[in-house]
Amino acid sequence: MKFIKYLFLLLIVSSVGCNDDFLEYSPKTSLTENTAFVSYDNFKTYSWGLYGIFSNSQMRQYLGTGAQVYTHALGDVYANYLYMSSGTNVQNNHWQWNNITSTTNMDNAWDFSYMRKVNIMLRNIDGSQMSETDKKHWRAVGLFFRSHRYYDLLARYGDVPWLEDVVEDTDVDILYGKRTDRNTVANNILRDLKYAEENIKEKGEGGNTINRNVVRALLSRFCLFEGTWRKYHSLSDADTYLKECERASKLLIDTYPSIAVNFVDLWSSDDLSTVPGVILYKELAQDLEMSSLPRFERGGGQKASLHTRTVGRYLCQDGKPIATSELYEGAGANATVNDEFKNRDHRLYWRCVPPYKTNKGNGVAVTDANRDSWWTEGMDPKDRYYIDYMNSINDANHQFPLHTWQPQFLSRVPMIQTSSNSWGPMRNYGGYYFYMYYNTYNEPNIQAGGRFAVTDCPIFHIEEIMLNYAEVTYELGKFDQSVADLTINKLRARANVAAMNVSEINASFDPDRDPEVEAIAWEIRRERMVELLGEGFGFYDIRRWNRGEYYMNQRPLGVRVAASEKDDYFGNASIFVTTDDVNPNASVTTEDVGRVVCVGDFVQQGKGWQDYYNLNPIPKTQLILNEELEQNPGWDN
Repeated sequence: MKFIKYLFLLLIVSSVGCNDDFLEYSPKTSLTENTAFVSYDNFKTYSWGLYGIFSNSQMRQYLGTGAQVYTHALGDVYANYLYMSSGTNVQNNHWQWNNITSTTNMDNAWDFSYMRKVNIMLRNIDGSQMSETDKKHWRAVGLFFRSHRYYDLLARYGDVPWLEDVVEDTDVDILYGKRTDRNTVANNILRDLKYAEENIKEKGEGGNTINRNVVRALLSRFCLFEGTWRKYHSLSDADTYLKECERASKLLIDTYPSIAVNFVDLWSSDDLSTVPGVILYKELAQDLEMSSLPRFERGGGQKASLHTRTVGRYLCQDGKPIATSELYEGAGANATVNDEFKNRDHRLYWRCVPPYKTNKGNGVAVTDANRDSWWTEGMDPKDRYYIDYMNSINDANHQFPLHTWQPQFLSRVPMIQTSSNSWGPMRNYGGYYFYMYYNTYNEPNIQAGGRFAVTDCPIFHIEEIMLNYAEVTYELGKFDQSVADLTINKLRARANVAAMNVSEINASFDPDRDPEVEAIAWEIRRERMVELLGEGFGFYDIRRWNRGEYYMNQRPLGVRVAASEKDDYFGNASIFVTTDDVNPNASVTTEDVGRVVCVGDFVQQGKGWQDYYNLNPIPKTQLILNEELEQNPGWDN
């Protein structure tokens, strides 16, 4: 059943319960907590409202609005995998620039109202007229949703108040009490998810609802996070969570032996019900709920971009990094963006628009007569190389040249902001334009005038679980060639990348890796970033690995522009890296000379990562309201 079809009849229930003794008897003609939770269907109806945690508005509430960027990608912006801009201004990463304080309230995440909604349902289960089996099922559903929310709070703040039951106005000791310690919160989440796994209906309430596999997917995600957090932050009991991640992940891999045929299917399909490996997704439909993201992407609103360091982490098609692959053509002062994209992992092409030029100006309307590539004839082969290449690896719905939302052809990529050839849509400051939703089959629904797309969004999918399994087996000392073949090599096969040969990976395999990370671990983490880029895992990942300093203290740079093309792009040499900019402390090397400086005031680096950034600050307003709350270490300064 589509959980976008929320029934709002019982939302009133979330506002009752604080004064249960206000009337001695329940009104006969009005819904109250005593009359609303009686039958199986009552609980089913109420539960639809809990799915709102997956809605865009709920995600914005917890992630912050940020710039005009995919809300779910903000975690990758904060991790410095991506950078973003809004309008004509580049927006600095607030974490990188030390602009986060306990008074900024940058994410609005210290919010426990959702817990109350879940707990109201949970406290009415025992008094209902359902069978014991049905009671266990709905308790499992409620515990899943509460665990999902608590996982996010734990990842942000560490210690947080644990609300086992509905909090009333008279519960002063809870309302103004201390935070619950991390061990207790994590143990409670694990306890609740294991109960849910054991007692939820195997298939839930039908297609695309919370079921046993969805619970296991959250177990896999949460336990990987908590287990590695404990390991890399020197806390006890890491193996308890790592082993649970291993168990749940393997069960899911056995259940979902196939992955989506095409990498792009997960984020540019209007029906994920037919895509292999999708465990739960947000379903959108015409006239019910639609998405503006594809239109932002194909217009001027979406300005998320990769930078040089992120692009450099994608392997070449021989399975080797750019520092050692003989296939890599992007090295050297004379190399251009066309060269560095040659022979790379296809997932790079499907997350960062490859370069091309056409012989037409911007704004040519898309018609049946000019959809074919005839109008690129006579172009320099290097200018149309990626048009032909992308059309050879894409289906008919993902063809090049790109179409804007009008729809019109986009004449060239990169479209660098303020350049002489910059035009309206799909431009950015560095040249590595980030895209996820591009397709043309739902084109009529992303025109001007308020019509948007119906592209579905995955919430849990087997590709994430496979990467969880690869990582957790490494952490448990079990990663070997058989695990690589079961996980990473399945993902690489559809991206035209040679299989990982575990025996070949040693300290010299990638001389550019994080020197604090063992070679195998680095390759597994690389694969995670490449496969999941844009899904927002990055910030939680670099925190749980305790490697924020490595990722954050790298200056984002843009594409390398050939000397002959610099005037064509800017006519201003000051925005390109020069030999005078080479400075190890600014993460700029001689290889970067000629690249566009894409962030900050076009030259700045950022102030760097602080160790206490591994946890968010408790909002100052909450500390004032509750004197029993203690600020997370480091944020008092």
